[in-house]
Amino acid sequence: MTIQVVSLSPASHDDNRNALEEVRDFATTDMDRGGPERWTYRVLNEPTLTQELSRLSCPKSWRTGVDAVTFQPCQSYHSRSQDRYAVEEWPMPGGTWVFTGVFDGHMNGDTSELAARKFPSHLRQALEPRIRTAGPRPPNPESISEIIAQAIIQFDDLIISRFLNVLPESYRANLHNVNPSHIRQLINDKARGGQCYMRTAQAMGGTTALITLTDPRRENLWVANLGDCQAVLGSRDSSGRWSASLINSLHNGSNPQEVRRIRSEHPGEPDCVRCERVAGFLAPTRALGDAWLKLPATYTYQVFHNIEADWIARHDIRACVPRLLTPPYVSNQPDIFHRRLRPPSGHGGAVDGFLILCSDGLQDMYDGLSEQRMADEWVGVIGREIDANPRGSRGRVNLAMSLLRDALGGNDTRLVSRNLTVEMEERWVDDTTIVVQRLL
Repeated sequence: MTIQVVSLSPASHDDNRNALEEVRDFATTDMDRGGPERWTYRVLNEPTLTQELSRLSCPKSWRTGVDAVTFQPCQSYHSRSQDRYAVEEWPMPGGTWVFTGVFDGHMNGDTSELAARKFPSHLRQALEPRIRTAGPRPPNPESISEIIAQAIIQFDDLIISRFLNVLPESYRANLHNVNPSHIRQLINDKARGGQCYMRTAQAMGGTTALITLTDPRRENLWVANLGDCQAVLGSRDSSGRWSASLINSLHNGSNPQEVRRIRSEHPGEPDCVRCERVAGFLAPTRALGDAWLKLPATYTYQVFHNIEADWIARHDIRACVPRLLTPPYVSNQPDIFHRRLRPPSGHGGAVDGFLILCSDGLQDMYDGLSEQRMADEWVGVIGREIDANPRGSRGRVNLAMSLLRDALGGNDTRLVSRNLTVEMEERWVDDTTIVVQRLL
């Protein structure tokens, strides 16, 4: 056997310099994990850094003073974001109402996608007759709160009823005796259009829902919550100092009140909450969807367990089934908050300046801070931007983007670069969605 030797000329000075140029802007990090493993990231300078942040967060703004971003820097298919949001402006008698909503999906993104696309119109259809009936008089705040609550419950009921209608009545009447192969053929119908698959996926998956309404005169704010997204009101006193008010409590297994509620509804079931998760699986305690934690367990092991999807963790689902004794374990009953807003008076008094909505990914970026400290930080960031860029000034700043930038590292360009460009196959930050509504 003849061995061929290839001769290479020594690298020139220019070759060495070019090689150094190629790696100069790269660094490595342990992602604050403290272990031996290192990941490479690219150090970006301005304006490239802000441009990359904008590309990954898709900032949007509305004429009514709402800014939004939604962010997941890991670009792998399995790490695609399950967050969704909706912003709508509803012209009605008396002026334009503003709707905003953040929906943090879990298990899949199908339920949050459905909620973001369909719930706003569902609520509007319920609300509009009440507004028209009120005429020139402002509607009663309690009646609006009731409409919002009922719309959320009805929407969740609709998700589950659409799924149940996939199954023939004969199946539902004797579900535990139905041949699983018949169910698999029925619900895994992507080759036939996928309607049964999608209804099953939307019911099995779930989403939190944080929803707000403001009236045309910006005198009233309604906030409705299912799950662990957060609403924060930023207010400014007569001296110009900003302060933060947490509007809603979080519905998850870390909230002792929620744990007590679930245990009281399921006495004698120690695993109804396990490791701060519903049935040892789900962190949010209230949500849209999650039908497998709301319907009898037969639906889980006969139907949901047979869906063909890359997002289902069959082993985890099987482990939970013996714990599902007396459903429902996840609630669709929202908390509703009404707040009378303080507009500018011209006399220098306190005013409510803006509202922040966010999914729990933003909270995770401020890990270690109390909820109030976290809210104070957020309001400080937005308040400084508003003071520096009042509404109507040229080159309006996207306030949601400003808050996301602070969460990712602020003025620390290396830290922000790391959080944007680190080369990891798994997600290194949770899905993060921020909606900021100016009230001034």
